[in-house]
Amino acid sequence: MDADRGAPQLVALSLSATAQADSSPPMELVPRFSSTIHDYYVRCPSATNAITVSMTASTGASSLLLQPTPSPSLPAQTVALSVNENEAIVLAATDGDATTEYWIRCLPGDVPPLQWTPQAENGTPSPGYYLVGNQIPGGDASSGGSYALVLDGNGVPVWYARAPPGEGVANVDSLVPNALSFDLFASGTYATASFELQNLAPPRATTHLAPAGTEVDLHELRLLNGNYLIFSLSPKAGVDLTGLRAGLADGGIQTLGPGSTILDCSIVEFTSSGAVVSTWTFSDHFDPAKDSTFPQAVPGVGEEWIDTFHCNSIDIDPANGNLLVSARNMDSIFYVDWSSGAVLWKMGGSPYSYDGATYVSVDDPFFRQHDARLQPGWSQTRAGGSGQVSVFDDETKMAGPARAVTYDVVVGAGDGGADDESGCEDGSTGDCAAPGKATVAWQYKGPASSAGGGSFRVSDDGTSVIGWGALLLRTPGLAFTEVDVGGHVLLAFSFANDNSSYRAVKVPLAQFDLATLRHTAGLPP
Repeated sequence: MDADRGAPQLVALSLSATAQADSSPPMELVPRFSSTIHDYYVRCPSATNAITVSMTASTGASSLLLQPTPSPSLPAQTVALSVNENEAIVLAATDGDATTEYWIRCLPGDVPPLQWTPQAENGTPSPGYYLVGNQIPGGDASSGGSYALVLDGNGVPVWYARAPPGEGVANVDSLVPNALSFDLFASGTYATASFELQNLAPPRATTHLAPAGTEVDLHELRLLNGNYLIFSLSPKAGVDLTGLRAGLADGGIQTLGPGSTILDCSIVEFTSSGAVVSTWTFSDHFDPAKDSTFPQAVPGVGEEWIDTFHCNSIDIDPANGNLLVSARNMDSIFYVDWSSGAVLWKMGGSPYSYDGATYVSVDDPFFRQHDARLQPGWSQTRAGGSGQVSVFDDETKMAGPARAVTYDVVVGAGDGGADDESGCEDGSTGDCAAPGKATVAWQYKGPASSAGGGSFRVSDDGTSVIGWGALLLRTPGLAFTEVDVGGHVLLAFSFANDNSSYRAVKVPLAQFDLATLRHTAGLPP
């Protein structure tokens, strides 16, 4: 290779398809071709598609087709192909010493329409992959199927997996390199049979993660010292909910009392084989009548259950293995000493807890929140703690719009332990312990409140990816926005068919091997 010429490239690439009998729109290469962009997609309306590709190599190099069928090496050429959905057209430029590949994915027609809108005038996002999944299941090209997606920095699905018909996808994440986890669920439920863990690197393997004998909740999967953490839901009868009123699905209000059945929540630690290591249950630490701020009636087996807690996120303190937990229907997040099980402090919502946890009041409080995370630099001690906590604030049923918000948090002197003399005799801290305080350090507001879901993740460079969940006034189908520290929008991603994503997570490029993503995209698990 002539060093002065640089790496071989394609300098022109175009693609067309034979007209479809159903008058489908012309096949479009996404994004627009550039010599420096190496991954693309086209929508393939049929199981098999007649496609013509034309390409030209840079000076001194040759173009060639690598798959689905090889072609000769020529400076420029046009090739007619028959391509199945999920297949990739792999093109290359070569000078004999080096080869540069270009991948075009034949995306199934029922992948939801993807709208990628960079705001280049505000800057360029740092390199990374974006992990999302659309929640609303469909079954055809107009409604769209449900998919777990890995998008590159140009909005191209370099990896994807389709959910079975009628099921949605949530919690697309990567807990270890070259592996993806997500859950599949029936619309309108919190339950999932298991989390699906796909190890993509050879030998490829799929594991279904669930603790034995446990009803798995779809909201969270975390990795703790080689074991897994999930939420589990189970009914608990005979609970006195006097003083509470629950919202009904039809918009009505139900006055609650003795003998109610709640939908209790537990955190379950389990091994990859499903063996349960430990269980931590909400009702052992919180009084449903005193701690719930937003009880909701949900369909139960033969009766109505009251969702008093609605657990929805777990974050792990890397310094000690303790947990930061979010409970949407308590309007609260709290910090658990995982070794003892004690709730050390509680932020937002009611000040009550059985453990006498130090209460952290919140200036400009959050409501119906999701995705609470400790930020780097959090310092926890027995006497308290300090640092920053990020939250996605849904503002469900409130006047304000959903927002991403980071709080500066100082936990008071009371540590919530059994020997803490600052605790109150009735178990409630209130003003009996040195108070904690949370004040807004940074926020970014969305276009409307969210009915549920949502996420807020801060990258190492200070930029933030905000997943909007189920926005009540979508713009349309806004899934996530990436903003810089000044709140300037760098990127917006939407499902153009008004779908939604439970979360949006950005990971560094080093989390995945690109070749592995390309070779496993669209394949059955």
